[in-house]
Amino acid sequence: MELSDARYNELMDQAMLDCYGEEEEFSGVFCTLEDELRFPLQASLVGVPVVVHGLDSERSTTHRGIVAIVERDGQRYPANLADLEFVAPDEASAEWLAAFRRWAATY
Repeated sequence: MELSDARYNELMDQAMLDCYGEEEEFSGVFCTLEDELRFPLQASLVGVPVVVHGLDSERSTTHRGIVAIVERDGQRYPANLADLEFVAPDEASAEWLAAFRRWAATY
């Protein structure tokens, strides 16, 4: 999904409202994604189908990036959100994931 510059800025303004500095902005994006993504989501990680159940607040850092909790064959694992290819997410999730990818590319 492609986002217009205006829509991307609108979503990032929402995510980073009252955020000052890199860590607060990271936390703002993390919390917004946690609230706005409609888990579980179907995805693939290096071509392997997984189910994304949520985000991992303990493993996510400004250094590591946003870490998701994925499940494969009944086992749960951490995976970087940027490494996941999502399969037919709902429209709202797709929009936030597109905003995340654009933000992560410049972060």
